[in-house]
Amino acid sequence: MNWYLYVAGFLLLVFVYMFIQAVSYKTRFYRLPTNTGLRFLHMTDIHIGLLNISAGRIQKTIRDANPDYILLGGDLIDKPRDLKKLVRWFSSLDIRVPVFYTLGNHDHGCLRKSPDFQREFMAAMKKLNIRVLINEAVPLKGKKQQNPGSADNTVILAGLDDIKTGIPVEPQFFQGVRDQGCCILAFSHNPDIVLHIPEGSVDLLVLGHFHGGQMWLPFKLEYLLLRKDKVSKMGHIKGFSVIRNNRMYISRGLGTVAIPFRFFSVPEVTVFDA
Repeated sequence: MNWYLYVAGFLLLVFVYMFIQAVSYKTRFYRLPTNTGLRFLHMTDIHIGLLNISAGRIQKTIRDANPDYILLGGDLIDKPRDLKKLVRWFSSLDIRVPVFYTLGNHDHGCLRKSPDFQREFMAAMKKLNIRVLINEAVPLKGKKQQNPGSADNTVILAGLDDIKTGIPVEPQFFQGVRDQGCCILAFSHNPDIVLHIPEGSVDLLVLGHFHGGQMWLPFKLEYLLLRKDKVSKMGHIKGFSVIRNNRMYISRGLGTVAIPFRFFSVPEVTVFDA
């Protein structure tokens, strides 16, 4: 057999493996050092136009996890025409708990193309009962019994706009917020926002954007050569990290961008118990 047939066979196996990784995902569970009884399910980087994961599978994951709230961390769509597919996909999830969403760079790119599309998109979010948070904090009462008026049972959920393409959050946003609850759980899209917010301003900052390195390259070449984001160049691309006394979690996300494949980067849904 000629050598090029071996090469072709190897490349075929690699493509099959990359497709399998893109259609697979893990559900990761983490517990925060609080005791409010609230559970948050986080999804990010759905990129519905190239998503290989069915709504039925995500629906089962949501039902099994039984969260109190769902967080969407940005990059739902890449092009305006993706909106119809997103509406169909999200409607199929049959979500019965509150959903909060903060925009990513791809979302902002679509919204800037047309004021009419921006209105259409926001109307679709409202119809889907998805609350868009743009530098907004929402107090969420926990399930544990506490003294009346106590903040020990309240999680402050902060949705922060994308630091590169959205409206940068002002440092004074966090003034007085901590006194309103026992925990500040913030979520945004681009991890570089951790370099912009005050030190020690959140208990956990949940992020996405990097896809965990959608297509693995040796020596972290993707982040050194192809990305301009500062946090990735510092070596923080997925999982937990602490920067400037702010604990953060970078999700690998669900979807794909540019090509519908992943290599050594399994998608994820993340669940946090607060």
